[in-house]
Amino acid sequence: MDTKRLNLSDSELRQIVNDHFTTCDSADQAYRIVQTALEPFSPCPEGFLADHYALKVTIERNGQTELLSFFVKCLPTENPVLRSYLEEIGSFRKESSVLQRIVGSIQRHCPWRTVAPRVHLAVEEQLLVMNNLKSDGYSVVKREGGLLEVVFVHQALETLSNLHACSFVLEQKQGKRLPELFPTVLNENAWVQTSTSTRVKDVANVIKLYTELVKICDHWHGPRKQTILERLAPLIRKIYTYVEPSHEFRNCLNHGDLWCNNIMFKCDGQGQPIGCALVDYQLSRYVPPAYDINLLLYLTTSRQLRDENLSVLLDHYYKCFVDTLERNQVNASEIYPRETFLRCCEHYRLAGLIHSTIISGEVTLPSKFLEEIFGDLQSTASFMPDTKVWICVKAFQADERYRKHLIELLDELFAYV
Repeated sequence: MDTKRLNLSDSELRQIVNDHFTTCDSADQAYRIVQTALEPFSPCPEGFLADHYALKVTIERNGQTELLSFFVKCLPTENPVLRSYLEEIGSFRKESSVLQRIVGSIQRHCPWRTVAPRVHLAVEEQLLVMNNLKSDGYSVVKREGGLLEVVFVHQALETLSNLHACSFVLEQKQGKRLPELFPTVLNENAWVQTSTSTRVKDVANVIKLYTELVKICDHWHGPRKQTILERLAPLIRKIYTYVEPSHEFRNCLNHGDLWCNNIMFKCDGQGQPIGCALVDYQLSRYVPPAYDINLLLYLTTSRQLRDENLSVLLDHYYKCFVDTLERNQVNASEIYPRETFLRCCEHYRLAGLIHSTIISGEVTLPSKFLEEIFGDLQSTASFMPDTKVWICVKAFQADERYRKHLIELLDELFAYV
């Protein structure tokens, strides 16, 4: 694949390589770019909101050749409707700003753990070139339905606690909150109610999807089913109240999109996780840490795992959170006393449940239905266009695992009806 499709100039390629060497303490060494190549990042699409490539750069230095690999995200070149949608929600602008300006500052306060990829180059809100975490030993752990074992959840919570805690450290050291330090960067772009936003239609279609699933499923009966159908829409729309910064609990940088493909793990020789990095910060927001925690748990664990391990998981997060603050000479009891933290987690439990339910219809689809979506430009034109609703309905009727997982989530959600 020709690298010309990225429209990278020679100076931009050198900037990418120079920045790479800056991170590995060898920036003073001369080199020559021998050739470049572009490849699909993986045989299957890695996400819904961008095209993904591996940029391979062969260089020569000290008389030897080296192959450097970089991860590239760019606006879709073959789907103008999806491209327009991504430009509307500003996903590239947000991710570039969050990673370069906020996470870059946060990472300095937890050098012992990689919390996110490093941006080497950002081009006009349409292309990002980052270090290739796969080259550093990280990978997405593929599990049925995206559900993780508890040891992986522990690692993800450790990275999440570092991200949140160092967000507070940055605020403490700067004497200002993130929205003051980085105006407009964390403005909500996922769940917005602007009348002209495509996302409003997306949420309406999510409500249509779950209305159809409740109607065709015999798991709910009679008056109970009717009550659910009447109250489903306002319950889903409560998401809008949760994505605004809290006036009760202290807010921090939240990743905001913690499904399995956005969580990469480094494992030892026995396959046990020893590190975790979070990718795709294009829907980040400024809310209390408990939003992210609940979102992670509802998107990556089964109800049984949560029922059996919730208190232990929250204890693990909080211990890592306190440790990170203390390593930065910040008093955890002043930032988030334990009782406040637990109260916050309970308050945002419904937020994580609603958000995970909204996107689980899409992100847990069986592979053959995902192939159907990626094979149709209209199905990928936004988060939940009309065509995708009916693909999800078809999957619910045909695939027992998918149906069981969604019913489990809905049962917990409808406890609030």
